[in-house]
Amino acid sequence: MRIVYYILLSCCVFVLAACSSPDPEFPREETLTLELMPLQGITDPFSLEIKHPFLIFRNSSSRRDSILHIYDLNTYELKSVFGRRGRGPGEFISPGLLRSQLPYFVIMDDQGDMVTYFFDIDEEGRPALNDTKRLAYDGDPNIAIINDSLYVNDDMFVSRTLQVFGFDDKQPRRTWRYGNPAIMNPWTDPNRGSLYANEERIVFCYDLMKQIDFMDTDLNLINRVKFRYDSPGVVTEENMNEVKRNYSVSYLGKRYLYALFLGASWEKYGNDPDFRGSILEVFDLNGNPVIRYRMDGIAPGHFVVDEQTFTLYGFHRNFGPEDHLLVYRLKGL
Repeated sequence: MRIVYYILLSCCVFVLAACSSPDPEFPREETLTLELMPLQGITDPFSLEIKHPFLIFRNSSSRRDSILHIYDLNTYELKSVFGRRGRGPGEFISPGLLRSQLPYFVIMDDQGDMVTYFFDIDEEGRPALNDTKRLAYDGDPNIAIINDSLYVNDDMFVSRTLQVFGFDDKQPRRTWRYGNPAIMNPWTDPNRGSLYANEERIVFCYDLMKQIDFMDTDLNLINRVKFRYDSPGVVTEENMNEVKRNYSVSYLGKRYLYALFLGASWEKYGNDPDFRGSILEVFDLNGNPVIRYRMDGIAPGHFVVDEQTFTLYGFHRNFGPEDHLLVYRLKGL
């Protein structure tokens, strides 16, 4: 009987310790000051990619031409403009600018099947087609590039799994479940998140939980970074815009994950293009906290980080013409 008592006592102590365990600690904190990078021409930002010293800028789908811009980050000069709607050379039907740590930038276009274009950038800032691949997978792709032969897909609308594919694969090589497919609307699944990948890691940042999962490229969990947070409870179509968002926007480089903690609902953040007070949390590729930055300026709705200069480039989330990008220089990395 005494042995049973001590076992129960030990279990209670373990549970209490787990429940009261402190949040992961960041060894350093800094404050970031907003700068602006001027843009040229009429621009309607939708996504960014970076290949030092060039930044690739994709306009929204409302543009029929000049879809993609390439800037020199040393001079902020617009070096080239390309991409039109159509099916001819240099034309796209519905192009998406994918982020990767490959030496070239990647455009995925829906032409009935998904065509992936790999572009180099020459010394003058002009794009040069390197390779073209078609996805054998015929589902709804929401992908992050691992390398030039592998990608990971977030099947959020059907199975709520992450899936590793080769470009020639019709079926996934590996799968990892994160959500509940019984919830009909994926946007109300409290386990939903955003997917990122590089040649070493797959990272899943949760939107409604303050949690980040770091995995290897076979979807084996390496580290689960978890903070105390206010549970969203039951998320419905009626209240989902009132639920606090956590890691809705992040960027995975070769060296670090840069996770923007919002701590605000979409109703507050999404409707305020000048929303301030966000925190940028930086982790190494094993999920260890490195540094926390408090932003004294506008929170970007989408951003990339140049790891050659540790400079963040982003834009508002107001979905309209812009004459500048938001710039934050990440001190201490």
